[in-house]
Amino acid sequence: MVLAVALVWVFLQSERGDILHTKGLVIHDDEGNPRMAMGFPISNEHRKRTDTLNGLVLMDEDGMDRIHLGPHGKLFLSGKYHDRMNEGWSLFFNDRKGEERSGYGFSDEDNSVGLGMDYGGEYGGEAIYLYAAPKLAFMAVNADLQKEEGIRDRIVLWHDTDKDLSLVKLSDSHKDGSIILRAEQGRNSVTESADSLSSGQ
Repeated sequence: MVLAVALVWVFLQSERGDILHTKGLVIHDDEGNPRMAMGFPISNEHRKRTDTLNGLVLMDEDGMDRIHLGPHGKLFLSGKYHDRMNEGWSLFFNDRKGEERSGYGFSDEDNSVGLGMDYGGEYGGEAIYLYAAPKLAFMAVNADLQKEEGIRDRIVLWHDTDKDLSLVKLSDSHKDGSIILRAEQGRNSVTESADSLSSGQ
């Protein structure tokens, strides 16, 4: 990504030391297909997606967004645009449908960073998510439920510095927290377990 931006910068300099000011830029491949667009906002002239994005977008040969670097923008899933929960800057990787499959971003709202890797499909959602904010960090491994019912968070690792709490939670499709390991405020660690099938849940 850094190399691509550097090449664009070199390309824009007509003479050494000159600076070119422009509102947007579109780079085409040898066959005339637009493959990179930059701007605030990015031009939608050649994009398949019609949402408004700022920053840098790399597209495939069909004009579909595959990489976006800049302010978050909307989440595109199952052909629909969804508002995100917070404002910030991020790097997103999309599949051939233009739907997010992985992303790394910073949220201005809570001064946090997050890394997500997603299942595909309408009901796929996040597969693995890492989150870090001041005094709070966690990781979640989630099930690919699609249309099926069940517990989504299957493995959770959690730490809250203010509460002096470290937590490990394991779940199956029937019970949230079949096994819980907890260490809190210098107390003896606690292990809780339950058979989700025998409990009737």
